[in-house]
Amino acid sequence: MSCIWLFMGMLSHALNAQWQSFTPALPDTVGTYDLRIAPNNNQVAWAVAMKYDVAPTTYTWEPLDSLIFIKTADGGNTWTGGTFPLGTEPYANNISPVSADTAWASGVDASFTSYIMHTTDGGQSWQRQLETGFTSPASYIDCVHFWDAQNGIAIGDPATSANDSVPYWEIYKTADGGQNWTRVSSANIPAALPDEFGYAGDYFSVGDHVWFSTFNYSTFFWMRVYHSSDRGATWTASNAQGGFLSFADEMHGVAWASASPNTALRYTANGGASWTSLPPINGATLSSLVIIPQSNYLLSVQRSNNVTGPFRTMISTNLGQSWTEIGNGADHAANAKFSTPAVGYAGEWQPADHTTRMYKYAGNPLTGLFSGVALDATVNTSPNPATSLLHVQIETADPAEFTLLLNDLQGRLIDRKTIDQTAQGRAQLDVSTLPAGLYTLTISSEKGYVTKKIVKQ
Repeated sequence: MSCIWLFMGMLSHALNAQWQSFTPALPDTVGTYDLRIAPNNNQVAWAVAMKYDVAPTTYTWEPLDSLIFIKTADGGNTWTGGTFPLGTEPYANNISPVSADTAWASGVDASFTSYIMHTTDGGQSWQRQLETGFTSPASYIDCVHFWDAQNGIAIGDPATSANDSVPYWEIYKTADGGQNWTRVSSANIPAALPDEFGYAGDYFSVGDHVWFSTFNYSTFFWMRVYHSSDRGATWTASNAQGGFLSFADEMHGVAWASASPNTALRYTANGGASWTSLPPINGATLSSLVIIPQSNYLLSVQRSNNVTGPFRTMISTNLGQSWTEIGNGADHAANAKFSTPAVGYAGEWQPADHTTRMYKYAGNPLTGLFSGVALDATVNTSPNPATSLLHVQIETADPAEFTLLLNDLQGRLIDRKTIDQTAQGRAQLDVSTLPAGLYTLTISSEKGYVTKKIVKQ
């Protein structure tokens, strides 16, 4: 039985920020490792967290006696936290919620024993499942995922079976909430390549589809992405050379490969059957990369170091050809997940100067920017070209709240303003100190967005 810490979310940023942050009452300052939204209820999200020794550019994992989980059941307005056992010196792989009460988590302990843990009372108590799986010295669990309270899957590294002397991916399915598990036949899974292993917690699921990434244990390069369209019964594999997967739907997804100081990006439009390269992100490391459902826009949180920032929240409407900064650099929103353009959550990596935060995407009025819908409004800017003050006038049929973003051609955020609920909004931006050149003005409400080119003389 684990104790539960309950806290009311304490907002540390204004409501017009792209993230709202909440400070949980946890037993320690920790780093969120994995965050997931419940498949059929986007008001529910759970995260699992671990302890790290914070350094300016690296983290060193520090084992605790148990793992920490954090969850919300009301769309991120309040959160609860607690602990669950996972052997001696546990290391988390992932967490998989299906409701506010029911979730699964996976990981390994100091002896590399694999665990699947299950709760049906919101984390008050946890029970171990599939103790007979992942017992081979060569195989460790990589993730567990449930589509509902009955149907789930557990994925681990290649191992032999009673009928197979050649190791193959150790994948199990259950249809009774994890009471009984059946291993998927080797005939239904493409054979593993030499030194190919799964990456802990790196999987994604949309509908009946599920994907997981692999890497080369000798070189630590990303290798392939495995895909199943039937909840893990049969599988295919593609040469993605990327991980940290995110999918907007059954077809469109992104992956990335760290190559500091640049980050290579991959993209698929056919469910992972093939992947193409997107423009790399240069000079920054990613804390989050998400492809937004419905719009297929990309959101990233970029950093130059782990703990001090700035942490630049960026959005790309053209698959990484260009990026626009939408945040103030203070929000280290890692492991972000979005279920719709208006519903997203993230968990902070362990900070050096404050307690761990959880994030809820504020949505309005930047929801329109994430949705990709054109704003039905008349927008006038004057004078344009401008020398000192730029006047912006917005007219819409229905009152709305607006966010104005002024960015340079490199996507850096120059200025940001919010206009309160109105059908006829007015604002002015001081551009007098800006270098002469071309800038982009984005006007967004919850119903859509529009961009204007601004010339500074």
